[in-house]
Amino acid sequence: MKPAAWELLSGAALLLATAMPVIASGHTSAECREGGEFIRNAAISRDNGLPKDAFLNHLIADLSMIRSLPEELRWFARDEIDESLLVRHAERVYDYRMSARDNEAAFLAECGRYVVQNP
Repeated sequence: MKPAAWELLSGAALLLATAMPVIASGHTSAECREGGEFIRNAAISRDNGLPKDAFLNHLIADLSMIRSLPEELRWFARDEIDESLLVRHAERVYDYRMSARDNEAAFLAECGRYVVQNP
């Protein structure tokens, strides 16, 4: 393979790898539903006047505390990628102002791509 073609292929592979959302540890359908409920409740909190920074600061503090637990005892956020998914969707709740149900559906659509069939 010519060097230019190799560089192009390597660049395309890197772009694809960084563009695809990833969840390191697959989740069950039930966990995705619970995560979706969390995001829906975040939107309800937003609609009831809770400011973005207050919600996110509390979420970050909770995630920090959860990290002190053994991985098998943690709820949805078992690793940094899971935490990132929750934080990203919580930020979207405030940044895009969709309905609570639409926020939940967006989370479920992303989480559902990585559901493990037999945990």
